[in-house]
Amino acid sequence: MVQSTADLKRLKGVGITLEKRLFDAGFDSFSKIAEAGEEGLKKVRGMSPRTMSSIVVQSRQLAGTERHQETEPADAMHQRVAEVRGKVETLAEKTRDRFGEEMSDKCGRKLSSDLNRIEMALLQMHDFGKKRGKRADKALLKAEKRVTGLEDATLKKVRKGFKRAKKAVLKALR
Repeated sequence: MVQSTADLKRLKGVGITLEKRLFDAGFDSFSKIAEAGEEGLKKVRGMSPRTMSSIVVQSRQLAGTERHQETEPADAMHQRVAEVRGKVETLAEKTRDRFGEEMSDKCGRKLSSDLNRIEMALLQMHDFGKKRGKRADKALLKAEKRVTGLEDATLKKVRKGFKRAKKAVLKALR
């Protein structure tokens, strides 16, 4: 069953503009949004990472392909943690390649220490419940924001970004 584009506004977080962008990207039904999931919605311009999982869940409900309610938030959290870990690891690898010999200096050692702490904290986030899940989601967004755009930064700025990301993630674990 194909819904009209007016139906997409039934999703909380989708207004007129986002509805048009979804339609232009080929998402003209709830079932297509549900099938695409968060990965597919990332390609839509103006799609907020905060509302993406909610839109997918709502689409599944409206399309009749709803998964078990208890596993959905856990799956979303696992996916977000994996995305942030991937970004952190990619940036760490690029930083090691760019600043190979400088990584043995004090700043490089601190950067390595921060990376280890971020990794351990992200691994602990997999088992968060609903209440702590919201806090963890905010922390993941903040950490992701802190490491985004640091690919061409100096070693000191990369270190500062990782330090801030580490603080955000550790705060969610309290």
